[in-house]
Amino acid sequence: MMKRCLAYFMFAICLMFIFGCGAAAKKSINMTEVKADIRVYEVFGMDCPACAGGLDKLVVKNPAIKKSDAQWKEKKLVVSVKDGEQLKDEDIYDAIKRGNFTAGKRIK
Repeated sequence: MMKRCLAYFMFAICLMFIFGCGAAAKKSINMTEVKADIRVYEVFGMDCPACAGGLDKLVVKNPAIKKSDAQWKEKKLVVSVKDGEQLKDEDIYDAIKRGNFTAGKRIK
C-alpha cells in the first residue's frame, strides 16, 4: 500500500514538472499589441514553467504592473507597466530576489 501511494505521489510530481501546473499554457505579452511601457529583464535560475509561473505571481502583486510574462527558456521576464504608473527597476529586482532567482540586467 505504501509503495502504491509513493508511486502515485512521484507520478504527480513528474506531471507537475512536465506540464508546469498550467503555467506554460498562459498567453504571453505581445510586444506590438500592448501600448504600455514594456520592460524586459534577465532572470537566472528559472528551470521550469512552474518557476516562471511563481515569478509571475510575485511580480503582478505590484500595483504598477499590468502584466507579467516570465519566460524560463529565454531566461527573461517581460513586464507591462500600467499607464500613468511609475515603476522602479529595484521593485522588479526585489521580486526576482524574493522568488529565489538571480536578476540580470535590464534588457529593454
